[in-house]
Amino acid sequence: MSGAERSAAGAWPPIQIARDEWIVMRAERARPAAVVRRFISAGGTAYFRCVTWAERSEDRRLIGRFRTLAEADAAVPARGPEAQPAQQPTDAWERGATPWDAAPRRTNRYA
Repeated sequence: MSGAERSAAGAWPPIQIARDEWIVMRAERARPAAVVRRFISAGGTAYFRCVTWAERSEDRRLIGRFRTLAEADAAVPARGPEAQPAQQPTDAWERGATPWDAAPRRTNRYA
C-alpha cells in the first residue's frame, strides 16, 4: 500500500509524541484526529484512553478506554467530529441564552 493509499484509507499507525502519548491521524492531514495516552492503574494494569483532538484540553471528548493501542486506534472514526453535526441543546439554559442571574426564584426574600 502506497503512502497516498494509506492516508486515504486512514490506515496511518499512531505517532508517538511522548513516552506514553500518541496522536492518531486520519483523512485531515493538517491536524490529528485523536490523542491516545497510556495510563497504569493502581493495580498495575495498563490501559489506553483515547480522546478527540482539540487544541484546548477541555474541548476534547472521550472516545473510550482500551486494553491496547491498536484497539484505541481502531476506535477513532475515519472522519473527525466535524463530520457529525453537533446537537444543539433545546433548553435556553444549556445554550447559554439566559443569564445565570435570571433564574426563577422560589421566593423574593433575598431580592
